[in-house]
Parts: sequence; C-alpha cells; structure tokens
Amino acid sequence: MNVERVALPLANRLAREYQQQNESALSLFAHNPYQDQSYRERLKWLSTQTFERKQLAEGLHNFNEAIGTHPEALKNIELLKQPDTYVVIGGQQAGVLTGPLYTINKAVHLIQAARKLSAELQTNVVPVFWIAGEDHDIDEIDHVYWAADSDTRLHKERLKLRKKGRMSASKLALEEEVCMQFLDAFFQEQTETAETKNVRELLTQTAKSSATVAEWFARLMAQLFGKHGLILVESSLPFVRELERPVFQQVIEQNEQMARLLVKAKDRIAAAGYPLQLEVDEQQANLFIYEGEDRLLLSRHLDRFVNRRQSYSREELLRLVQEQPERFSANVVTRGLMQEHLFPTVAFIGGPGEIAYWAYYREVFELFGMQMPIVLPRMSITLVEGAHLRLLESLELTVEQVLTDFAGWKAEWEKKQGPHPLHEQFASARESIQAMYRPLVEEVLRLDPGMRGLAEKNSALLLEQVSFLEERLIRSLQQKEDVAYNRIKRIETTLLPEGGLQERKLCFFPFANKYGLELVDRLVEAPFAHDGTHQLFFV
Repeated sequence: MNVERVALPLANRLAREYQQQNESALSLFAHNPYQDQSYRERLKWLSTQTFERKQLAEGLHNFNEAIGTHPEALKNIELLKQPDTYVVIGGQQAGVLTGPLYTINKAVHLIQAARKLSAELQTNVVPVFWIAGEDHDIDEIDHVYWAADSDTRLHKERLKLRKKGRMSASKLALEEEVCMQFLDAFFQEQTETAETKNVRELLTQTAKSSATVAEWFARLMAQLFGKHGLILVESSLPFVRELERPVFQQVIEQNEQMARLLVKAKDRIAAAGYPLQLEVDEQQANLFIYEGEDRLLLSRHLDRFVNRRQSYSREELLRLVQEQPERFSANVVTRGLMQEHLFPTVAFIGGPGEIAYWAYYREVFELFGMQMPIVLPRMSITLVEGAHLRLLESLELTVEQVLTDFAGWKAEWEKKQGPHPLHEQFASARESIQAMYRPLVEEVLRLDPGMRGLAEKNSALLLEQVSFLEERLIRSLQQKEDVAYNRIKRIETTLLPEGGLQERKLCFFPFANKYGLELVDRLVEAPFAHDGTHQLFFV
C-alpha cells in the first residue's frame, strides 16, 4: 500500500481538540464530524429546506462548460437539480499554478468524501470546490515554491501581475506575454522529463485561454479534477450574486445582531482557553462592497455603513443589493452563509485555520434560519519520493521523525559531529614522538653543536608528517560530513520546507513534471483515511 498514517498533532489547539473530539471544542459546532449519526441528522434537516436548484445548476453548467471541464463534472451538476442530491464543499484562493499542495489535497478529499457519503447515505453527494476568487491579497497567490533535485535550495518564482489598489483575483487581468515569461522561467528550473511536454502544454493552453488569474486557476482545476466529477464555482460569478441577494439583504438588516453574536462567540472561545482566530467587534459589518475595481470592507458607525471612500445608510445598501448585487462580496464570516444558502451542504471540508474560524459561526447560522453544516477536517498529505527514502535511510532517519521532531534529531546529530575520533590518538602520537626524539637531539647537539638547525628541522618534519596525515583524515571526514549536511538540507527542503509541512509551501506541478499529470488520479484513488491523521503518500 502506498499510503501510511502519521500521528501529527496540529499546532492550532482548537482544531486539534476538535479533531480529537474533545467536548469543549465540539460544543462550538453543530455536529461531531466523526459520528455517522451526524450525517443522517444533517441530511434529514436538509430535506426540509428549499434551494434554487434549477438556477444554481444552470449557472454552474455554464461556468464549468466555459472553463472546459469534463462531462463527469457536468453530469454531477445535472444531478443537483434533483431534491435528493447534496454536496460536500470546500475552497481555496485562486493561487498561481493552483498554489500550495494543500489545494490539490483539499480537492482530493472532496471527491473521496462525496463518494464515501454517497455510498453510506444511499443518496447522491457531489463534490464542490469554491474558488475564493475575490481575495485581494495578491501577494499571497502570485508565486510558487518548489524543491529542485539538483540542490538544497527552496526555489521561488513570482508571476509579475499589474495589481493596483484592492483589486481581487477575479478582476486581475492575466497578461499573456508576462505569463509566458513566468512559465519559461519556471520550466528553465525544472529537469526535462518525459512528462515535461504534457505539463507545459496544459499550463500554456489554460493560461492563453484565461482572461484573469482566477480563471486560469479554474481551468487548471477543471483539467485536473473534472473527470472525477469535481464541480467548480467562483465567488464573483453574476449568477452567484443573484442567488446570494436574499442573504446580503438579511446581513444588512440584522447586522447589529450578527456582530453581537460574533462577540459572544469570541468570549466563549476565550473562556474555553482557545486562542482567538478572528478579531471581531460590534462595529464590523462583515461585508465588502466594490467601489470601482476596489473591494473595500464595510463597517458600522452609528447608523451608517462606511468604508474608506463612501458612507451609506442601511436603506441605500438595501436598494443597492436589489439593483447591483454584483457590488457586494462576503467576508470570511458571511461566506459560509452564502454557501449554505446556495448549496444543500452535508459537510464543509476545511483546514485547521478554517475550523478555528467556523467555531464563531454556529449562532450566526441560526440567526438567519440556517443550520451550520458538518465541519470536517481536511486530510493532510506529504508526498514522499523514492529519493527521499534513500536519503532518510542513509541517515537512519524516518519520515515520521522528520515531521514530528526534526529539530531535535538534527541538534543531536550536530552534537555528535565533534572532534574526529582519532584526534586524541594523533595528539598522543605527537607527544610520544617528541618525548622519544628529544633525548636523541640533545645527544647529537652535545657531540656537534653546529647541527642544531638540522636537528630542529628534522624534528619538525617528523611532527609535520603526523599532522599531514591528520589533516588528510579531517578533510576526508569533512567531505563525508558535507554530503551528510547536504542530505539533511535536501530532506528539510522537500519534506519540511522552512520548518512547515510540505503541503503548505510546495507546488503540485514540479511533482507532475516528474511523475505525470496522472499523479492526481493516483491521489484520488489512494486509500486515504478521513480521520484527521496526517497521511504519507509514497510516489
């Protein structure tokens, strides 16, 4: 089997205890994600709700067809028209070349979870990937990292985007010439393989077909996962805005109540001893509004909703929602409400940070007549190559040691790299030579004082020969140590880049360049556990 599990505690305490089913953490959510009964109860509640399934399916079909997805994804969209079809959903920012590996891992988990739940619940459950295309922190998504086989450095390539103001990825133009320069630079650093041509063609063709950064991301995800039925939705699509209009209206009307509930949730989380993931206060409106191309956050001051440029009354905002819903955008709090309104969601799949965010939301969902979906921790994966295993074997080290206590292991290893093992014996040999040779030199000088210079030179030559042998030994050992240091650095760069998990830093496509785009299919079919443990996938 090419998958192994590793007990790897999460750094985020709330997410860790939620995963461990600690009652204190579970009490902040509506369901236990690891109990079968939770899914049946959630399904029962969803069966009593109504959704704009026809309009949703039509919008999804048009978007997914336009980005060139596979018929399997379109088939799943068609299923959404039926009242007994539900979704598992998760999402990510529109990172260049799909961003860090956890984007790929999340899509894999969505597909596997949908299959699993379909079988267990005896109903249709389809996977939906929500592209957070309106994120305007472009510096987070405009670059990729990879670890090259030829050296120990972590490589980085940045796509030079003409970002200005607070423009979101869904509005940021993808300039073909700049994009081709980026891909040229990227592939110059990759080893040419039998897979390079296919990978380059995919990246080039999807880039040339895309008008924006978010669209390029969508086209790549469609090519990689469409055949596995993954449905893609991008947060700024016009049909999405139309369907979200009632929720925007409710958020504006009940803004103060929502803000108070968030503050109470913050107090509960703090009282339970968990670190606070969100900064919330009663003045936050939890909505963005577009002013031209800029996406600006709204806050409340007395009876006005304001951003850095404009001030609105509640009535003005409500009128704008009806007339121009495309000007509104959800924030981290209200995005979950939008998903719940649009999709019949059995479970939301999120990482540790997202879980810590969602701990604030249960009563907010209830305020708007909704129920928080099951929040399922996404699986975490490290890709382990054969070269990694050989390096580890040479150092008598395991992947688990690297991921759990590499700093401790490395400190112990360096402690052992003290003076070479024969250091004391060489020092003793020099002392012995001097002790034996000195009486002889003294006798020579007694018989012929004129030979002093020759005797001292001869004595020094004997000691130099011993030191020469020691120096050659040290040089030989240092060369071996340099090899060991390089091996350690390569392990760090590939399995624990910059001290964090591989999936949070490295990009998928350098792996695809070595192992083929079919690596996605192998991941989708791999026997991963969905229990929150970290998984090792042996490429």
